[in-house]
Order: sequence, then structure tokens, then C-alpha cells
Amino acid sequence: MAETSPTASAQARAAKLVGRLPLAFHDDDPNAEKALHEDISAIVAMGDGESLWVGVDEGASLERLVARRDPDGAVIGYGGHVRFDLHDFFDFPSDASEEADVEGLSIADGYLWVVGSHSLKRKKPKHGDHPDEALEQLTKVQREANRFLIGRIPIAAGDRPGAPTLAAKAPALDGGKRKRRSGALRMGRKHSPLSKLLAKDVHLGPFLSIPSKDNGFDVEGLAVQGERVFLGLRGPVLRGWAIVLELRIVATSKRRLTLKPVDDDGALYRKHFLDLDGLGVRSLLVQGNDMLLLTGPTMDLDGPVRLHRWRNALLAHDSSVIPREEVAPILDLPFGEGVDHAEGATIFALRPGAKPTLVVAYDSPSPARVLPSGQGALADVFELPDLT
Repeated sequence: MAETSPTASAQARAAKLVGRLPLAFHDDDPNAEKALHEDISAIVAMGDGESLWVGVDEGASLERLVARRDPDGAVIGYGGHVRFDLHDFFDFPSDASEEADVEGLSIADGYLWVVGSHSLKRKKPKHGDHPDEALEQLTKVQREANRFLIGRIPIAAGDRPGAPTLAAKAPALDGGKRKRRSGALRMGRKHSPLSKLLAKDVHLGPFLSIPSKDNGFDVEGLAVQGERVFLGLRGPVLRGWAIVLELRIVATSKRRLTLKPVDDDGALYRKHFLDLDGLGVRSLLVQGNDMLLLTGPTMDLDGPVRLHRWRNALLAHDSSVIPREEVAPILDLPFGEGVDHAEGATIFALRPGAKPTLVVAYDSPSPARVLPSGQGALADVFELPDLT
């Protein structure tokens, strides 16, 4: 099978910017190192974009924004910010001083699913550090157990239309007696069910002890369809091949989820290796039987950023190696130098009856992207190619 080529993006076209959406927050955590709009890591829209759920790297919370529309019904921005503390829904191994590093969101069957990075982090030198201090910082690697999060929370009706809320317990969607409840895979201080499995994996095991920005294990994408849970890995990237893990997760008790076999042989996960031109996964989006992947560098550097289409992803029922012709890049997205890192993506139509568009939110927004209030930033809206 051919290795990736530096000219492999030739068939992707430059993304056409068709608008920008203000995402307005009101930051109510004076102890946070970063403002919310500086730290966006994941977004997912509900329905026709009436609300937007936002994940951030710092802390352990989810943010809900509500659409603002013009007289013709087109979405023109988001506000009505409400914060939800994840400690209200999950049993974390560490207290609220430790971040969950939320990196992926997905909506399925009335639940909002959320995943933490599962990664280690290496300290980085500060500007002005003495060389000895800088070298010492680079030796420090931290494990934060709250990052082992894979869970779901019921979405419930809020106090007004278009403003949903999250609830630890909510009525069944079909009117049945079994209520929907929040739950997560068990999180330990040193391991999770997933990390224990992968520790013995021939491809991924060696990377569990490597920090994320060093091409270590790092979850950044999430897509859920029924019991199938797909995790997109920013790293590791192996000889240019990115990885999507597939799990099967079911509820076994009121507040506990568990891994179940994905096949008749008892395997608890599948691995899908994809030729993404050497890039890692930043976000996953399901479109019919296909999957769209927002991709970017694995290491701590700028660009390129692309949108790839994995054809018939949901029809794959075995571990797979996906050649480039089946996961071709379709868009080249803009990126900044030290700013405007594309982290979250979602798809919806800006106005009733219009074609779906790709909405992208950014970590470390440039000053030009920050709202005049200083408490929000602009997300980009791109034309989505016809994927038929």
C-alpha cells in the first residue's frame, strides 16, 4: 500500500467561508486560567441549530448556548450561556481542581455524550525561564485521572423552547417506564477500562505512557450511533496513519456504563487505520453511512487543517486499514500561526430549507475573532460540498 505523499491534498478544495457566528459566553469562574472562548475544544449542534453544546479543555464543565435568529429564521449567533458542572453527573476519581479535558461531544438517542482526552501532559517551559528551569519543566509529566471520562447525560426540555438542559435523570423518549440516566465508564486514579485494554495493544500500548503533544495517546473526536462509540485519536499517528477506535458501550446500572464485545469473538474494540496525509483526528461527524473527520497536526504546531470523508464508515464491521481513496480530503481549512486552532466542528443549516453548512470553532482565537465584549469569539461557517 502506498505511503502518504506531501501532494496528497491536491483534490481537496479551499473551504469557502460563507459567514461567521458569534458565540457569546459570560465567564463565571474567576479562578480559570483561560476564558471559555479561548479554550473551546468541541461543539455539537442540536437539530436545526437551535442550541449549541460546547466543551472546553480547562475544568470539568459543559456550556450550552442558544441560537439567535433574524426575522427570516436564520441563525445569526449564539448566547444565553448556561454552564453545567460535570461533577453533578459523573463520579470522578479526583476533585474539581483537576480538569476533565473535554475533547469530544456527540448527541445520540436523547443523550449528550462526552469524552476526555485520556492523555498525559508534559509541562512546558515559560517565557523567561532559566535554561535549567526550562529543562526541569520538560521532565515533568502529569496524569490527571478525570481525563478518563467517557459518559453520557440525558438531554431534557428546558424552561423555554430551544433551550434544552441536562439532567441526571430524565423521562424515556418513547414514553416508556425506563428513565434515561447519566452514566460513565468507571474511572480509576491510574487506569480506566479502556486504558487497561489498550495497555496490551501491539499498536497503541507503547503510546499510553507518552504525553499527548509528543505523539502520545490522545482522544479528540467522538461520534456515537446506537451502542457504537467511535473515538478519533489525535495521536498516535503511526507512519502517517491515523486511528479511529470503535467501542460498544451499554448501560448496566443506574450510573455505570460498560464495554461489551464488538463481535462474536469477544473483542472489546476495533481499530481503524486511516490514511489522512499524516494528520491526526480533531473531530468526528456522522453523515449517513459516512464519517467526516476534521484533521490537523498531532504535534504542538500549526496547520494544515482538513476535512476528510470516510466513505461507508458505519458499514465497517471489522478492524480495517482504509486507503486514501476511501478517506479523501474534501476541504482545506484556514489556520493561523499560534492562533485559530480548529478544534470543534458541527453541521447544520443556517436557515430553514437551506443546505447544511460546516461550523468550526477555534481554540486560541486571534484578537480579530474575539467579540468586543471580550467574552466570546466568532465561529466560522463554511460551505459543505455535495457529498452524494
